[in-house]
Amino acid sequence: MKVNSKRQKVLRHIKENWVAYLILGIFTVIFAYPILWSFISSFKTSAEIRQSPFSLPAVPQFVNYANAWNAAHMGDYFLNSVFVTVLSMSLLIVLVIPCSYVLTRFNFRFRNFLKLLMMAGLFINVNYIVYPIYLMINGVSKTLFGNGLLLTDNLVTVAVINAVTSIPFSIYLLSGFLTGLPKGYEEAARIDGCTNWGILFRVIVPLSMPSILTVILFQFLAYWNEYLVAQTFLISDVNRTLPVGLLSIMQEAKVATDYGRLYAGLVIVMVPVLLLYCFVQKNLTKGISMGGLKG
Repeated sequence: MKVNSKRQKVLRHIKENWVAYLILGIFTVIFAYPILWSFISSFKTSAEIRQSPFSLPAVPQFVNYANAWNAAHMGDYFLNSVFVTVLSMSLLIVLVIPCSYVLTRFNFRFRNFLKLLMMAGLFINVNYIVYPIYLMINGVSKTLFGNGLLLTDNLVTVAVINAVTSIPFSIYLLSGFLTGLPKGYEEAARIDGCTNWGILFRVIVPLSMPSILTVILFQFLAYWNEYLVAQTFLISDVNRTLPVGLLSIMQEAKVATDYGRLYAGLVIVMVPVLLLYCFVQKNLTKGISMGGLKG
């Protein structure tokens, strides 16, 4: 009986809101179709992609993934992207959590000015300043080491730039959540003898985990798909990340017409993002509603 009543409620809800469901269904098809088409094409030969682009592969070509991973060096690019993303994320979390805690939970001189300065960073896109940053780091590298490429053609440098340039948005998102936390938790912890660092790691961080996960997901997407900074700084082939390496595969595909390997490379880039989103999408919506919208 309970199952039938729930089914009736669902059907009645769909009938009452069928226009909204129709629109959502159309947009779902629009956004999901390119992903599905790329996945199917990654198992086809180049001839099949040209002659029958909308059909299923006659014989799945798993060799496309082997060619993309080994011959096109996507495996090396994948490891480089993992390194840059993990290091960028680690640096960001180490910087953003204490900064957000201090800016929202302590009263001190020039606090409002510092918050305004951080928020001003929201309007500065790294794409507009990437070349001045390159010239600055290249000049420092030449002065200190006599070699400009030592710091510019460097995965660590790219990770640092990624982390620093994404601090304003991350602080904005996390500060909105911290502002709404009752101060009673901190006062109770302080009575128990906790220091400020103890309160941060034992009280604030666990309570802020939904918002922290939201920051992690947003910035993971940005770091994993980042192209312009990596393209500007990483000159040698061995240091390429996935988006930069994918461009080289696209250029090779135009000459060699190996489209199966190209689509396999696209899938390799997309799969980690899709998997992460599937695991944390509930925390993402929760963190957004509790975080930035409250600020």
